[in-house]
Amino acid sequence: MKYIYLLLAVGFITVSCEPKYDGPNETLETLPVSQVTMPVKYAKDSITEIPVEYIRPTVCHSFYDFYYERSGLTRTVAIIALKQNSGTTCPPSQLANTATLKFKPAALGTYHFKFWTSTDAQGVDHFLEYDAVVNH
Repeated sequence: MKYIYLLLAVGFITVSCEPKYDGPNETLETLPVSQVTMPVKYAKDSITEIPVEYIRPTVCHSFYDFYYERSGLTRTVAIIALKQNSGTTCPPSQLANTATLKFKPAALGTYHFKFWTSTDAQGVDHFLEYDAVVNH
């Protein structure tokens, strides 16, 4: 999760250093995953779509991309949202949205997915965890 914050910090620095930028003020935020529907079958070198559900906290938030970290056969995933800071109020949304993660395994084996759900008061990250067996 620390890598997510580092990624966001680099993004903020890059955007904030652009002196002639006069468009809407936008920020990237990491949003927790609320639910995942893992498919049953996975095939090597084939794309499998994984629906990932998250809650959009305000109407000013929209899906931007996935945070996706690879470590061996472990995949850590979170939602990155773009927030429009236009100076007007952003009414709460709390609507569930779904983004599709496209997974293309390059090797046979059991992939372990960790979908970020929260960080507690002690700074410990919590995840929904699933295994994806790629056997053909």
